[in-house]
Amino acid sequence: MAAFGLAEGALLEPVGELWAAFSPLSGETLLLNDTGAAILEILAEGPRSPAAVVDQLSEDSGQDAGVLGPLVTDCWNTLVNAGLVCPVDAPRSATASP
Repeated sequence: MAAFGLAEGALLEPVGELWAAFSPLSGETLLLNDTGAAILEILAEGPRSPAAVVDQLSEDSGQDAGVLGPLVTDCWNTLVNAGLVCPVDAPRSATASP
């Protein structure tokens, strides 16, 4: 399974009960829920496959990976299409910070 990482220069900041995420690749700022923000925080630590992100979220939260899998899947395409998450072979930086 392909690995993905946080896009170079992506920023993540809390805004009330949501999170604002800026992608310099698309020039867009999106409002994310906690799941989307958690995915970006995990990817800021290093590239991972979507399945590895689910496993990490499960370990961090104590929730069942079977429950978290669909939540990650629902967020994943939005994060990729917004330019916040990129395949590791795409241009990105190892020093992006959430």
